[in-house]
Amino acid sequence: MHLDSAHELALSSPTRLPATARRLSQTVLLVLLSGRMWVRDTRGRRRDITGPTWVVWYPGETLEYGAHGATVHWLFAAPTGPVPPGSPRPGSSVRLAGDGGEVEDARLIHYLDDSPDGSGPLSLVADAAGSGIGINALTDVVEVVEESDEDLYPWDFGPGLDHPVRLGPR
Repeated sequence: MHLDSAHELALSSPTRLPATARRLSQTVLLVLLSGRMWVRDTRGRRRDITGPTWVVWYPGETLEYGAHGATVHWLFAAPTGPVPPGSPRPGSSVRLAGDGGEVEDARLIHYLDDSPDGSGPLSLVADAAGSGIGINALTDVVEVVEESDEDLYPWDFGPGLDHPVRLGPR
């Protein structure tokens, strides 16, 4: 994960936990320097972790974590990037049309700007249940099953909050 600015970083503390996101639209890295925390794994089980360690959530996964007492940890979030108007955010659960007319469930990973002048995305990368990761045309999305949460930027991790608060639309 490459970090470009302070907008991709949030420092959390026990007074701002637990944090949850239904379905991420971005890659998130949690670095636990010291203390004990818990994270929810991909099967929905709660796992205890002890610092120093790290955890990564990828687009489409559910983020959930909390703390056991005082911790020192950092939360890094990669930018989601531009989304074509009317298209689902990365991390969304979608149905894609295949070449033979079949439809398969997939997780949208990100959009590619493969236009000659860099004017916008013309294709998307998705992880389909049957065929794996591949590049698809934007028109291959036939249905959005579940839209991902917006990225973590509009959340307030400020002092005095008992948990992160999602701010209004950007």
